[in-house]
Amino acid sequence: MKHAVTLGLVLALSLSACTTSTPPTSSPGGGDMGGTGGGGNTGGGGGTSSGPLQPEPGKVKGTAVDTQGQPLQGTLVWMLPSVADGVVQTHTNAQGQYVTPTLPDEPFDAYAWQQVPYRGQTFCVRLAAASADQYAPFSPKNGVIRTFKWQLTGRMPDQNHDNAYFGAEVRLMNGSWNDTQPLSRDASVEVTLTPDGPLIDGSTGQTMVRTVSFYDGFLYDLPVGHYTVTAAEVQPDGTHTPLVLNGGSGPERFQSTLDFQAEGGPCGGYGGSNGVERALIELARTTQ
Repeated sequence: MKHAVTLGLVLALSLSACTTSTPPTSSPGGGDMGGTGGGGNTGGGGGTSSGPLQPEPGKVKGTAVDTQGQPLQGTLVWMLPSVADGVVQTHTNAQGQYVTPTLPDEPFDAYAWQQVPYRGQTFCVRLAAASADQYAPFSPKNGVIRTFKWQLTGRMPDQNHDNAYFGAEVRLMNGSWNDTQPLSRDASVEVTLTPDGPLIDGSTGQTMVRTVSFYDGFLYDLPVGHYTVTAAEVQPDGTHTPLVLNGGSGPERFQSTLDFQAEGGPCGGYGGSNGVERALIELARTTQ
């Protein structure tokens, strides 16, 4: 990876007030537990080894990895049980492993986020579970393994709203500038996004071409990156008419750039958010 990453892993489970702490750089000992009326500190979760993790009664263990499968150190792990308030915190070690203190025999759901700096911002991006079954609620009674991975795109299996994707989204809107006219609702628009530099995980992106009805007006599940954008209206006979983007002028008005913005507020908390603000692209037909 070309970007330093601090992974914020939140296992959303539901105990009593939240506490925060600075991620350690060594083994993930115990966690911090906040109780009603003040923050407490539970010790003991114990360290992990560099070998395969083994279940331990009452505890949750796991690994956090990047998009290349490499371990992430300093991962913040939150646990929130589903029948009370609060949070238990712990962190991953140099092997990307974490272990919690002993937890009560209650149902838990697991969520994960990572904090990563990119182009002058810090994004808090939700991580994916390692497999579909790891999105299901669990009890830590007999010990549980929960592994998370950084995934740039794909649907969030545990969410049911239309835009529940790990990737970012763009809304297409009508622009109004000199020598232009708005698009009709039934217009077919082809948008081409060409990466200009590495994606948020440091990898090399691929050019994407999306064709959508202007009435629908959304591009979903895009890897966060910096893009050069062009757009064209697809005519009924298949011909393409270039569109003006974002109020540009002269020869440059038929292309623009796209950068995504990080959502504000603290990292984690809502499993349906991918941590990226919706981006906007304004389009218009040219009358010249």
